[in-house]
Amino acid sequence: MLNLAEHYLTESINKGDPKSFEFLFKSYYSNLCKYARNIVHNETLAEDLVMDIFTRIWESPEKFVISASISGYLYQSVHNHCINYLTRKHRQFTELSSETIEKLNALLPPDASADPLRGISLIELSDSIKNSIDRLPEECRKVFILSRTEELSHKEISARLGIS
Repeated sequence: MLNLAEHYLTESINKGDPKSFEFLFKSYYSNLCKYARNIVHNETLAEDLVMDIFTRIWESPEKFVISASISGYLYQSVHNHCINYLTRKHRQFTELSSETIEKLNALLPPDASADPLRGISLIELSDSIKNSIDRLPEECRKVFILSRTEELSHKEISARLGIS
């Protein structure tokens, strides 16, 4: 449940009040950037992702509808946006093994796993990803494979390959 101040702030933002939006921005931007930076490990990217959230609010203030807390809403929005970004980014580089495909198929509802085209598309996706990985420079490919396939930490990869 929103407290009275949060309720007033969201109402003002919904009505397009620039001062209320400025207050919201100044109150949360810095801490949201720190939070996003912990997720994406890149300061500039974190700032861009947080700015995306505020841009959406600015462009569609009537959609800024909150029932619990402003802070919770903003942090959850930033979290989701960062995770979505990372998911899209890593889809380009992640190889799906046949074991992973089987696990994913097992998670599908029974009627979806019966669809043979679904399995084919996952196999095609896996092949496409493998081809993309094969085109990486050799050192990048080694690091990627150690990270994703063998699930080594950055320190373990560094020690194994003798790099920083």
